[in-house]
Amino acid sequence: MPDKEWFSSRHTYPSGSTVRLLFYPALPNDTDYENEVDVRAGAHSDYGSITLLFQRLSQPGLEILTPSNTWAPVPVFPPSYPPSSFPPILVNIADLLSYWTNGLLKSTVHRVIFPADAERGGDDRYSIAYFCHPGFDTELVAVPSKVVQEKTVEGEDVGYGGGIDGEKSITAQEHLEKRLEATYGLRQELKATATEA
Repeated sequence: MPDKEWFSSRHTYPSGSTVRLLFYPALPNDTDYENEVDVRAGAHSDYGSITLLFQRLSQPGLEILTPSNTWAPVPVFPPSYPPSSFPPILVNIADLLSYWTNGLLKSTVHRVIFPADAERGGDDRYSIAYFCHPGFDTELVAVPSKVVQEKTVEGEDVGYGGGIDGEKSITAQEHLEKRLEATYGLRQELKATATEA
């Protein structure tokens, strides 16, 4: 790749980058839920370029969707990692890195469940996520890389959230707004209806 700062030069301000403290509370023991059906956070991919996830010890529940379309648990400590240390930072590939690489790198579709081996209702789960986004005015075009050009598969969907459609490239802000509308659009409609009433 000729421009070694291609990615870093696109992460400017303002952007959608944010840090979130995530809390998934335990359910009361008498709560009626099904471990195989009810989840703490439904299946999704992250909207930016990458996500850094900081987890606490002994708080499993994160799963990823595998290429064979099955859910696989993500251990807090990978098998070869020394368990006596602090958990490693988990790096998720998000939609925009998938777009930039024309699907060579896939968005990580993931969810948070109540682990099957946990006590009924699970335990409180805490984590910190840093969602890294490029500058709002960044155009979502493929990285000028020979590897990306050689590995691009024509007709394959890029990004979990719908990909880049049409001939005109969109900006990072347009992508973020599109994904937020798809996620929270119903809430916007309900809010508008409530205001009219």
